[in-house]
Amino acid sequence: YYDTVTKAAERLSPGCADAVRTTLREAKKLIELSPSVQDAVKSMKMCVDSVPEYITNVTILSDDVMMAVGFTFADYDMDAYPPGPDLGLYKACQVFQDEQSASALEKVANFFQLSNEDDEAGGGYVKEHDNEDDNCFDLSTFLPDGDNPRIATSDWSGSGAGSDGKMWDFQLCTTLIDPIGFSSESMFPPRKWTYKDLTEYCHLRYGEKVVPQPFALVRDTGFDDLVRANASHILFTNGMQDMWSGGSHLEDLSDTILALNFENGAHHSDLLHVGPSENDTEDIREGFAKITNILETWLHEIKGTES
Repeated sequence: YYDTVTKAAERLSPGCADAVRTTLREAKKLIELSPSVQDAVKSMKMCVDSVPEYITNVTILSDDVMMAVGFTFADYDMDAYPPGPDLGLYKACQVFQDEQSASALEKVANFFQLSNEDDEAGGGYVKEHDNEDDNCFDLSTFLPDGDNPRIATSDWSGSGAGSDGKMWDFQLCTTLIDPIGFSSESMFPPRKWTYKDLTEYCHLRYGEKVVPQPFALVRDTGFDDLVRANASHILFTNGMQDMWSGGSHLEDLSDTILALNFENGAHHSDLLHVGPSENDTEDIREGFAKITNILETWLHEIKGTES
């Protein structure tokens, strides 16, 4: 997942991956060398009173700041279509590639400020804080609703905030398990995902009766072998800049379980319901035509069978 985010960022802004990797490595060290959580938070221009109660030391703060940088980059990658300098992903890369920034922590601060500005432009909300700096970043905006919220949720791709975040978080504590970690190949500090950690987190959030079931979809729907499960007439359409393409089928499984891959596509680039248009890349325009032809053929076959 995060390897794909890294490749997409590097493709859009050459040099981005190394700049992010180097900056975050240094920022993590500086956070963990800070005398207190409060000092570290101030150094990143974050709102002191927005720090969640569970962050009791600089190690937890460091891990969760790195997590937040990762899934915020992933959010930018989801929207990275059509490719170009107006994208949030490109702007995020430029923050880390900016040689004028004085320190690694300043770049982290600028990155979160960029995401804050994007949220405000999109109709997001800004909380009031008792801080000397009114332009501080609100860490609590990453927290889902419910008891014992965390920045690092059941979904390391980012659950989201509020009630939507809680619903998604609960899904990944039950049957929709995605073992997403940070490998040494990505531009983010390595962090290993384990089923044990997930289970402990889910018990903390929802009680011991809620147990992650990573094999439920395989057992109940045959997701591990769609052909053997007699599935048919499925189109897997994959934007290759989309992180979720790593968990999809990239090749045809049968005559009626097909995969279409789009080199420039990001998350749902083929499902925007406005294409094909002059703003689409050639692979997406061709994809719209292929998808339309395939669906028309299947519908005619079904209609013919019924008649």
